[in-house]
Amino acid sequence: MAEIQFAPGAEDVALAVMISDMLKGNLQNSPGKEKDFDALSAGVYINAEDICVDMTMVFDKGQMTVHKGREGDPDIEIATDSTSLLELTHLNIKMGLPYYFDKPGREVVKKLFKGDLKIKGMFTHLPSLTRLTKVMSVT
Repeated sequence: MAEIQFAPGAEDVALAVMISDMLKGNLQNSPGKEKDFDALSAGVYINAEDICVDMTMVFDKGQMTVHKGREGDPDIEIATDSTSLLELTHLNIKMGLPYYFDKPGREVVKKLFKGDLKIKGMFTHLPSLTRLTKVMSVT
């Protein structure tokens, strides 16, 4: 069973609570996502630039700790506006991989090319990013 916990102060960050609740719901509604959650071992820093809110999720094989702000040296860093963060959760998964050839996928690619969405570690930590996308996707 997936374990999600908050480091001191993180529960005061609305974005951290919202993302954690969404992740819990995804795991409950799609039990197959738990396999990817259990395999994740990475730090993920998220910066919602438009609302000046940041957080770090530290995944450790079946456990996730949410931190307020930047924690440690994250493997993956995502920086964009809060609307785009939510749009990332609408990526479809096909054959076990994020699908970039429908409308939600094309929007993500367009934002990456325009620089409106920045993902550091996208290529160096691709397996972790793929697992993260799968567990965060509400579809």
